[in-house]
Amino acid sequence: MKNTKKFRVGLIHFTNPFGLDLEERLNAVPVFVDKDGDEVKIEAEHVAIHEIDLDFKTSYDMIIDRGSHLFKQGIGILMSYAFKGIYIINNPLSFHFFIDNKDVGYSIAHELGIKVPKTFILPPHTSPHLEGEQFRYHKFFDWKGMIEKIGFPCFIKPAPGRGAFGVNKVNNFEELFYYYNQSGEKVMMLQEVVDTENEWQVRCICVGKKIVPIKYIFRTMDRSEYLPDHDFLTPEQGRIIMESSRIINRAFGYEMNSIEFIIDRQGIPWAIDFNNPIPDGREKVLGPIFYNDYQQAFVERAIEVAKYRPKYLFLPELNQYSKIAQMKVSKEKKFSLALKEANKYYLNEEA
Repeated sequence: MKNTKKFRVGLIHFTNPFGLDLEERLNAVPVFVDKDGDEVKIEAEHVAIHEIDLDFKTSYDMIIDRGSHLFKQGIGILMSYAFKGIYIINNPLSFHFFIDNKDVGYSIAHELGIKVPKTFILPPHTSPHLEGEQFRYHKFFDWKGMIEKIGFPCFIKPAPGRGAFGVNKVNNFEELFYYYNQSGEKVMMLQEVVDTENEWQVRCICVGKKIVPIKYIFRTMDRSEYLPDHDFLTPEQGRIIMESSRIINRAFGYEMNSIEFIIDRQGIPWAIDFNNPIPDGREKVLGPIFYNDYQQAFVERAIEVAKYRPKYLFLPELNQYSKIAQMKVSKEKKFSLALKEANKYYLNEEA
């Protein structure tokens, strides 16, 4: 009789309630059988923080990272684990690059045929490493031309954006210049406001192969609200949102993300925010139904990885999407090709 194999899952959450609940759920998963017919039991715990010898070999088969941004050692350590083939959600290179470079994300999505608002990327207001004659290559901004294209009101927001910090809606040049002049060394984006008749937008919680679109009302001061309405999208809107989400997640190498869409007055979804590699996990905000869906998606992904042991890539397969972006074809064709590529993951139970 074969011994039951252990599949060890390390979590990084630093006592966050979502992480503690997930740890408990993972440990409660009954023994199951993997693709080779062997019995497997998941064992989950928080990752211990300690000094790391270059020869150190972690005992974890998988790590779910909801906290490496809180301590710098974790970023490099997880990258080294990923290099050795440990399955990490999210891929640490994707996580820590895209979260600080949302401007790149808008460019990638746009090139792959996903509808995103018109956006300008602005040089930083302050460049302390340049001086005097080195500014000769800077041109005066065509503020008038930018506003002619995107109009007022519009958003000015930082490329290294987290939690909607520094996002401001401006109605005239005076407000625009005020916020730009306060932005310091940050790369800022000037972005069109998508005109909508709805007070709500769509937030997709994405974990592994599960994508859950939720009716969502964004409010400042931590007053946002998730609404339990499962029939708020037309079939066509639902299709576009699901397909766009698949492309975004795979093009960025994400297996944990939240993606926000706004439905315009013509009923067309626009992706407005999609670099959120640690989506909000608070039960009091999500509500019990969505909280359970979110937790269960992690459990399902852990079981899939334990069952099929998919090969983990240190570098996500971003080049496949870059090749599509470089093709001399329409945006619609690029979207179709990118979706076909993304579905190699989403429609393959062993991926």
